[in-house]
This record gives sequence, C-alpha cells and structure tokens, in this order.
Amino acid sequence: MGTIAIMKESGILRDGVQKVIKENFPEYVVSVYDSRHQNALFKESCLIDLMIIDMDIGINALRLIDYFSEKQTKTAIWISEVENDTLVKLFKKGLDGYFFNGMKSNELIFAIESMLNGRLYIHPFLSPILLNDYIKTTYNKVKRPNGILTEREWDILEQIVKGNKNSDIAEKLFISQKTVKNHLLSIFKKLNVTDRTNAALLAVKNNWFAL
Repeated sequence: MGTIAIMKESGILRDGVQKVIKENFPEYVVSVYDSRHQNALFKESCLIDLMIIDMDIGINALRLIDYFSEKQTKTAIWISEVENDTLVKLFKKGLDGYFFNGMKSNELIFAIESMLNGRLYIHPFLSPILLNDYIKTTYNKVKRPNGILTEREWDILEQIVKGNKNSDIAEKLFISQKTVKNHLLSIFKKLNVTDRTNAALLAVKNNWFAL
C-alpha cells in the first residue's frame, strides 16, 4: 500500500483534500502534516510515494521541495497566490505537479492520477506564466519533426502554445470550433498527451515553434 502525504496547515481545506484523496485512492494511505511535524515528515519520507506541499506553510517550503526532489519522490506544490518570479523558479525545479488554490474535486483527482501515472500536471491558471517563461529561456532554434502532424494540426498546435482558446483558433484559421476539437483529439493522440497544456509544453520543450 502506497502513501500520499500532504504538508498543509490544519483546517477545513486540508480536511476536504484529505477526504477526496481517501475516497478516490483507497489503495493509498493519506498522511497529513503541518509545520509542527516537519521532523517526522523527514523520518518517514522513504515511505511516501507522492508529496503535496503547500507553499503557505510556516516553514521553509523550498527545503522540503529540494529534499523530496533529491529522493525522486513525486512532488507537487500547492499555490494560493501567483507571484510570477517565484512560480518560474519553482517551475525550473521540474516538479511533478503544480496545484492552485480553489481546485475542484475532479481537478484534484485528475491531477493526482496524472502524477501517479508519471505525467506532469499544471493547473490551467498557472500554465500561461510557465509556458511564456519556458519559451523565453529555452528557445534556440525551431526543430519541427516531419511526419508527426499534418500542416493543419501544426497550425492548431501553434495556436495552443500561444494560449488561444478554441473559439479564437477557429476564428483565426477560418474553421469551425467542432473542427478544432477534432484536430485537438488527433494531436493529443499522436503526441501521446492528455490535454492542451501538456501538448503545448511538449512543443515548447522540443523547440517546435519560434515565439
């Protein structure tokens, strides 16, 4: 039986998160910690499969992040306020998940499922900030492979990277929103990703676009 640990101060929100995880991931033990139990968390770290760290806890959250990252434990941070510089620094640490305060239960479940299955999860509210910085810091030269996507699919993927919604893409490319959705499903399948955020991240990481 695996363990999912939550480092978050006690309260209604933590109780709600713990309940959702317990109900939807019965094969995992859910352990909760607050700032008073930091030492216990370090001692029990070898037993933890997934660590969720609230950035608002009253201790050095970065120390915890670095510690669990070094142990190659799947690690997610929980952010309540967006500070671009701080968020960019956290993104560069290459964590497994980036949660945002106010996540609904279905979003939390999807995020944890993604991480447990080896996929990166970024809350949609945070992705534009992370993508823009990643583009600035990693862009060297466009290296678009042949044979993966059709020309129209490349056009749509470029619009996704730019952060455009389906309605905007349809208007720019003079096609219907239904056609956009169909192309998106094809893109996700061909790139082996689950959503538009991960498709955009894959495109940016591989320097498929010059933006």
